[in-house]
This record gives sequence, structure tokens and C-alpha cells, in this order.
Amino acid sequence: MTGGFLVGTVLGGSRKGSVTVTDDLQNKQPDSVPVTDKLYRLDEEYEYCWELLDTRYRIVIPAGFIYDGASIPRFVWTLTGLRPDGLHRAGALVHDWIYRHKGKLPASSHQYLDKNGQWRNVIGQWSRKDADRMFARLMREFGVSKFRRRMAYRGVRLFGWMSW
Repeated sequence: MTGGFLVGTVLGGSRKGSVTVTDDLQNKQPDSVPVTDKLYRLDEEYEYCWELLDTRYRIVIPAGFIYDGASIPRFVWTLTGLRPDGLHRAGALVHDWIYRHKGKLPASSHQYLDKNGQWRNVIGQWSRKDADRMFARLMREFGVSKFRRRMAYRGVRLFGWMSW
């Protein structure tokens, strides 16, 4: 979805045209359980919703999905205070889901709500940059500080290509 799904500032505040979360779009952190010291399993289906230009979108990730949380080297923990699990858990989950599929999400995983109230599959592909921007956006929504958000975003921009 190169350049199309993430309008607005994801690292700082927001500006006109950015995605807004309304009362009926309250997103929550995913229910995940540790599988190993570096992996988590999504305990129940996770849905993340957002609005953009009067259109509602969602990403649905099935229960059982295994992901590594935020892939943060230990030495960075002390510099930033970021750990593999925390307020950025939802962002890491959605980011890992998009990365796992190299931006080509499975049918019914990425949808929009049409004018008749029916969920329709989005046709297209996410770029790595869009996935990274969504990660930053989710971190902002869930209360990760601007400093930590920027550090994490820069990390995925610099090193994410290795997992893409």
C-alpha cells in the first residue's frame, strides 16, 4: 500500500488527514503467551482497526500466530529502556505479521468497510516502509514515549531489511 495507508505523522503528534481512533475503535493490546524466551504465541485472534479519510480499515491476525515481539538487542535495552515486550506489543505483532508475509497479506487479513457495512478485502501490497510506519503508529497509540518510538522506528528502518 505504498504511501496510501498511513497519512500523517506517526513519530510525533498528528496533523490533518492523520488516522484517528474513535470511541468505537478502541484497540487493545494482544493476548500473547511466551513460547520461549524470544517468541510469543497469539492466544486469540487480534484485530486492529483504524480510520483514514472516512474509511475504516482493519488487520486481523489469527490465533496461534508465533512472533518474536520487538527484536531488540540486549545492549539496546539499556540505552532505550525498550524490551521485546511492553507497550509496543501490538505494534510488534502487526509489524511481524506484515513482515512475515512480505507485505502480501492473506485474504481477509487486511480489509476495509464498504458503504453497505460489509468488510471487503483490500487489494494491494504493503511496502516495508508502510509496515515500519504502522509499527510507529501503533506505538504512539499505545503510549510509547516519543524518544523510544523514534529509536524503535529507526531500528526497523535500518535493520528490518534482514527480516523482510
